[in-house]
Amino acid sequence: MPPMEHIEDKKKWLANYRETTALLEQIRNDELRALTDDQAVRIIASLNVVGTPWRERPDWSGLVEQQALFHRVRKS
Repeated sequence: MPPMEHIEDKKKWLANYRETTALLEQIRNDELRALTDDQAVRIIASLNVVGTPWRERPDWSGLVEQQALFHRVRKS
């Protein structure tokens, strides 16, 4: 196969890939918009999380530590 034809094949493949990706994204968006709130809640509730999210203290947001970090950055 001559090199120029090979390049054209790659360009055609890439154009097809981009078109297909755009169409799949549109289908996904349409399906998500069509979900009712109840369906969305059931789907979210059915997701399995490996382990529990780490939090040192459940009543702690980290805001004080975050402000201290920002304050240190401003001093430098």
